Amino acid sequence: MTIEGYLQKYDGETLTIVAPFTNSYLLQKQGITDCEIRLNDGRGISADQRKKIYATFKDISLWTGHVPDEIKAIMKYEFIARTGTEYFSLSDVDMTTAREFLEFLIDFCLEHDIPTSDKLLERSPDIARYIYMCLKHKKCCITGKKAELHHVDAVGMGRNRKDIIHKGMRVLPLYWTLHRESHDIGQKSFAEKYHVFGIKLDDDLCRIWRVKH
Repeated sequence: MTIEGYLQKYDGETLTIVAPFTNSYLLQKQGITDCEIRLNDGRGISADQRKKIYATFKDISLWTGHVPDEIKAIMKYEFIARTGTEYFSLSDVDMTTAREFLEFLIDFCLEHDIPTSDKLLERSPDIARYIYMCLKHKKCCITGKKAELHHVDAVGMGRNRKDIIHKGMRVLPLYWTLHRESHDIGQKSFAEKYHVFGIKLDDDLCRIWRVKH
């Protein structure tokens, strides 16, 4: 559900948001205590965002057999249903919604192993989020192929990886050839070459990769 409000005050550390809402029954029934705030900076969708969104439509179209216009409609309504965003047009949607929609499309491609005409890493507006989703789906963040878990934070010689606590350790999901390369050339050189960086494992990722947390 999306609720519109306005910024009333900012003291340098805390935002005070006013958002009129009268459905107290909904709050009590679902026990809602947390919310997410999205700030609209007033900028419209960029040409680069639009280009990447339509390229992803085309990739999904080729994979499903539906024409791109059908995919556009299906994915927009699915995004709206999942996020509660109001209906929008890609001709004049705001930049924030365009960014979130692009991230949604990239997540969809990762989840369903959809081949793309170029690397999703290059399309992603948020590299940290993209790498996290690659970890979630066990996809290499560079090639999109099946990934191995590469430890950016070295485990150390002689330590049993099954026994150490992995939560909080920085990792990357890498195809086996890239995993080997990262060790051959060193983490710093690898990060500079491919423009990727380690993401800290949380409880969910530890469960997915079946490591101790």
